[in-house]
Amino acid sequence: MRISTRRFFRPRLTTFVLLAAAVVLFVSIQGPLGKLVSQRNMRLKLEQARRPDMTVRTPSSGSAGDQLNTPENLSSYLKCLDPEWKGSVQDTLCMKRFDLLPNYKNPCWIDWTGQLQRLRCLPYFHLLGVDKSGTTDLHSRIVQHPHILYNNGGIGKETYFWCWVKYGQWMRRTVTPKTFFNYLRAFDKPTAHIANTTDSRGFHYLITGDGTPMDFWDFRAWPLIPQNKGLKELYSDYVFLGYGLSPEKFRIDVPRALDMMEKCLKINTTRQCVFSNDTYVNLPMRLHIGMYSVFMKEWLAVFPRDRFYILRTEDYQANMKEHLRRIYKFLDVEPLSDKSLDEIVNKTRRHVTQRKVNLTDMYPDTRELLTKFYSPYNRELAKILEDPGYLWTS
Repeated sequence: MRISTRRFFRPRLTTFVLLAAAVVLFVSIQGPLGKLVSQRNMRLKLEQARRPDMTVRTPSSGSAGDQLNTPENLSSYLKCLDPEWKGSVQDTLCMKRFDLLPNYKNPCWIDWTGQLQRLRCLPYFHLLGVDKSGTTDLHSRIVQHPHILYNNGGIGKETYFWCWVKYGQWMRRTVTPKTFFNYLRAFDKPTAHIANTTDSRGFHYLITGDGTPMDFWDFRAWPLIPQNKGLKELYSDYVFLGYGLSPEKFRIDVPRALDMMEKCLKINTTRQCVFSNDTYVNLPMRLHIGMYSVFMKEWLAVFPRDRFYILRTEDYQANMKEHLRRIYKFLDVEPLSDKSLDEIVNKTRRHVTQRKVNLTDMYPDTRELLTKFYSPYNRELAKILEDPGYLWTS
């Protein structure tokens, strides 16, 4: 489940994916609904996105739309189809692979523009998860390690690139699409620190990451690519985004959302319903982002299982010190002393909204409806991960 990330950027090794060098996938669901906010809470630590030239996962067509593809099956789809690729959604599929520098722990290379050269860096790790699962707090503690740097994106963590701005979308509205080189600018500040910091051997040991949680689940833009022809968290997300502010309103909207999703699933594949922009826009809550197994299968289609570090929020909160120790080991950074870990654990929790503080629990009948809906996906997730803990039955 853990593997040294240091080896993955050596040019002599065959690599296959883009994104980052390591990923923390947070998965959290307290029990089948686990207070709904922590039941739909999945921070998966997806590790080691190694190749900066592949951003799409699996195609969806006909009855095969819900099948799990393997990395071997994807090679025929992941080809550049547009000779005029610059500025298009295919840009990362059409680029030549970068020659990563062997004396950098973080994936970095020299970018030549005419006679000018510039150091560029991708993130070494990627922190993914479901919104309101606590990824901001976890990220804020991860970067307390002296060898790990914030990026210069939103709250020093989020770039919004792979899920939204690459394709010209932002939540429910459209924006000007951004290119891969726009994405790289989110790492300009850490890149400067990485370049200017070495050990006694001249090795650049600092790393940075991308902590955009939506990259785990928001695949609405996939149809734009030519090659592609938890309960507590749900409740918290519902309130945070202003869908409603009370358990009474939530009690009304849950049956509506379930009915809409069930009608969609009767005539479409699961992937078509879950990855649909219409689903995102029209549902009275983001019900679909709690269907963890659907998204997990997509990531496993392009990343080997051993490249994931998967962590449930409730487990992390129960023993934060031990999990931070394991995460640092997973990222292959220098271990910290007990004193340093205690200082990180005792820091004030980040990004606790007032609405969440004042949130009262959902009604039992609402919880029962959601538990029934999510149970098949929890069972599938537990099977995929070979861990009954993801049934959230206790």
